[in-house]
Amino acid sequence: MALSFNSKGNLHQTIGLTYEKFKKEFGTNPHRVQQISNALRFCKIFYSCGCATVYVGGSFVSEKKHPGDIDLCFDITTLDERKLKREFPQFFDLNEIGKIRREFHCHIFHYHEEEPILLDMLKEDREGNRKGLVKLDLQDIVHYDHK
Repeated sequence: MALSFNSKGNLHQTIGLTYEKFKKEFGTNPHRVQQISNALRFCKIFYSCGCATVYVGGSFVSEKKHPGDIDLCFDITTLDERKLKREFPQFFDLNEIGKIRREFHCHIFHYHEEEPILLDMLKEDREGNRKGLVKLDLQDIVHYDHK
């Protein structure tokens, strides 16, 4: 399956990919490979705390050669919040999340199936045009190393 991008370089629609296919399609240079590796660290944490799905958005899932960061939107519907507070307390501190964004170039969002507002926001560009995301099953990711 070939990826389909619109005239602005964004995905036409949201698609589900395996982690391997995601790495192959979007890890097209060392900069992008490093961003994927950084994101994998957070995917594993959220998976260990009960999340099953992450959506990847922003310029990372576009044709842009050197995106500034990778946008991750975790489905927290099945999240064990107490475990996440133990495993990743920085998630609950805006200053710490800002540091993570600067250090790892990962922008971490979350949504709940009953309130998909943040996920819906990622489906539009700054001009309000629709764009697609990449949906990843976190169970598929758990076996990979982020180093």
